Amino acid sequence: MSQPSQPSRPAPAVLLIALVVVAQALALLLNAILTVFDANSGQLPGTALFFLVFLYLLGATWLIGAAIGVIKGKAWPRGALIVAELLAVIVSFTYFQMGEIVLALALVLSGAVVLIGLFTPALTQHMVQRRGTFDT
Repeated sequence: MSQPSQPSRPAPAVLLIALVVVAQALALLLNAILTVFDANSGQLPGTALFFLVFLYLLGATWLIGAAIGVIKGKAWPRGALIVAELLAVIVSFTYFQMGEIVLALALVLSGAVVLIGLFTPALTQHMVQRRGTFDT
Protein backbone atom coordinates (compact mmCIF):
# COMPACT_ATOMS: atom_id res chain seq x y z
CA MET A 1 0.00 0.00 0.00
CA SER A 2 1.63 3.21 -1.13
CA GLN A 3 1.35 6.55 0.64
CA PRO A 4 -0.15 9.40 -1.36
CA SER A 5 2.59 11.84 -2.22
CA GLN A 6 2.58 15.31 -0.76
CA PRO A 7 1.23 17.88 -3.20
CA SER A 8 4.04 19.73 -4.89
CA ARG A 9 4.55 23.46 -4.56
CA PRO A 10 2.44 25.50 -7.03
CA ALA A 11 4.14 26.61 -10.21
CA PRO A 12 5.34 30.23 -10.48
CA ALA A 13 2.52 31.01 -12.93
CA VAL A 14 -0.05 29.89 -10.36
CA LEU A 15 1.59 32.00 -7.66
CA LEU A 16 1.72 34.99 -10.02
CA ILE A 17 -2.02 34.72 -10.74
CA ALA A 18 -2.83 34.47 -7.04
CA LEU A 19 -0.51 37.39 -6.21
CA VAL A 20 -2.05 39.67 -8.84
CA VAL A 21 -5.58 38.79 -7.69
CA VAL A 22 -4.67 39.48 -4.04
CA ALA A 23 -3.16 42.82 -5.10
CA GLN A 24 -6.43 43.68 -6.83
CA ALA A 25 -8.33 42.75 -3.68
CA LEU A 26 -6.06 44.97 -1.59
CA ALA A 27 -6.66 47.81 -4.04
CA LEU A 28 -10.41 47.38 -3.55
CA LEU A 29 -9.97 47.43 0.24
CA LEU A 30 -7.90 50.60 -0.03
CA ASN A 31 -10.55 52.11 -2.28
CA ALA A 32 -13.22 51.32 0.32
CA ILE A 33 -11.18 53.05 3.04
CA LEU A 34 -10.46 56.08 0.88
CA THR A 35 -14.12 56.36 -0.08
CA VAL A 36 -15.14 56.55 3.58
CA PHE A 37 -12.58 59.24 4.41
CA ASP A 38 -12.78 61.24 1.17
CA ALA A 39 -14.19 64.75 1.63
CA ASN A 40 -16.00 64.51 -1.71
CA SER A 41 -17.84 61.38 -0.55
CA GLY A 42 -20.03 63.68 1.56
CA GLN A 43 -21.81 64.60 -1.65
CA LEU A 44 -23.25 61.09 -1.83
CA PRO A 45 -26.28 60.14 0.22
CA GLY A 46 -25.42 57.91 3.18
CA THR A 47 -27.10 54.87 1.65
CA ALA A 48 -25.20 55.29 -1.62
CA LEU A 49 -21.91 55.63 0.26
CA PHE A 50 -22.70 52.54 2.33
CA PHE A 51 -23.61 50.54 -0.79
CA LEU A 52 -20.46 51.64 -2.62
CA VAL A 53 -18.23 50.60 0.29
CA PHE A 54 -20.19 47.34 0.57
CA LEU A 55 -19.54 46.59 -3.12
CA TYR A 56 -15.82 47.27 -2.70
CA LEU A 57 -15.66 44.93 0.29
CA LEU A 58 -17.71 42.28 -1.49
CA GLY A 59 -15.41 42.44 -4.52
CA ALA A 60 -12.32 42.19 -2.33
CA THR A 61 -13.75 39.17 -0.52
CA TRP A 62 -14.62 37.56 -3.86
CA LEU A 63 -11.09 38.09 -5.19
CA ILE A 64 -9.39 36.81 -2.03
CA GLY A 65 -11.57 33.71 -2.11
CA ALA A 66 -10.71 33.18 -5.77
CA ALA A 67 -6.98 33.57 -5.07
CA ILE A 68 -7.21 30.95 -2.32
CA GLY A 69 -9.13 28.70 -4.71
CA VAL A 70 -6.41 29.08 -7.34
CA ILE A 71 -3.72 28.12 -4.83
CA LYS A 72 -5.77 25.10 -3.73
CA GLY A 73 -6.26 24.04 -7.35
CA LYS A 74 -10.04 24.38 -7.40
CA ALA A 75 -11.84 24.73 -10.72
CA TRP A 76 -14.42 27.39 -9.76
CA PRO A 77 -12.02 30.38 -9.57
CA ARG A 78 -11.34 30.20 -13.29
CA GLY A 79 -14.88 31.26 -14.22
CA ALA A 80 -15.13 33.74 -11.37
CA LEU A 81 -11.87 35.40 -12.32
CA ILE A 82 -12.73 35.53 -16.02
CA VAL A 83 -15.79 37.61 -15.14
CA ALA A 84 -13.91 39.85 -12.69
CA GLU A 85 -10.95 40.43 -15.00
CA LEU A 86 -13.08 41.12 -18.06
CA LEU A 87 -14.89 43.71 -15.96
CA ALA A 88 -11.54 45.23 -14.93
CA VAL A 89 -10.43 45.45 -18.56
CA ILE A 90 -13.75 47.03 -19.59
CA VAL A 91 -13.53 49.59 -16.76
CA SER A 92 -9.97 50.41 -17.82
CA PHE A 93 -11.30 51.83 -21.11
CA THR A 94 -13.29 54.41 -19.13
CA TYR A 95 -10.16 55.44 -17.26
CA PHE A 96 -8.27 55.76 -20.57
CA GLN A 97 -11.01 58.10 -21.82
CA MET A 98 -10.85 60.14 -18.60
CA GLY A 99 -7.09 60.56 -19.00
CA GLU A 100 -6.21 58.42 -15.94
CA ILE A 101 -3.55 56.52 -17.84
CA VAL A 102 -1.73 54.98 -14.84
CA LEU A 103 -4.92 53.57 -13.33
CA ALA A 104 -6.14 52.38 -16.73
CA LEU A 105 -2.83 50.63 -17.41
CA ALA A 106 -2.88 49.00 -13.97
CA LEU A 107 -6.35 47.62 -14.63
CA VAL A 108 -5.75 46.44 -18.16
CA LEU A 109 -2.33 44.90 -17.44
CA SER A 110 -3.37 43.10 -14.26
CA GLY A 111 -6.52 41.88 -16.00
CA ALA A 112 -4.51 40.65 -18.97
CA VAL A 113 -1.96 38.86 -16.77
CA VAL A 114 -4.70 36.99 -14.92
CA LEU A 115 -6.78 36.22 -18.03
CA ILE A 116 -3.79 34.84 -19.89
CA GLY A 117 -2.51 33.03 -16.80
CA LEU A 118 -5.83 31.29 -16.25
CA PHE A 119 -5.32 29.34 -19.47
CA THR A 120 -1.69 28.39 -19.08
CA PRO A 121 -0.77 24.72 -18.98
CA ALA A 122 0.80 25.31 -15.55
CA LEU A 123 -2.53 26.31 -14.01
CA THR A 124 -4.40 23.49 -15.71
CA GLN A 125 -1.84 20.95 -14.50
CA HIS A 126 -2.00 22.46 -10.99
CA MET A 127 -5.77 22.07 -10.94
CA VAL A 128 -5.55 18.45 -12.10
CA GLN A 129 -2.84 17.61 -9.54
CA ARG A 130 -4.75 19.19 -6.67
CA ARG A 131 -8.11 17.69 -7.55
CA GLY A 132 -9.26 15.73 -4.56
CA THR A 133 -6.32 16.55 -2.30
CA PHE A 134 -8.18 19.25 -0.37
CA ASP A 135 -11.62 19.17 1.18
CA THR A 136 -14.20 21.52 -0.28
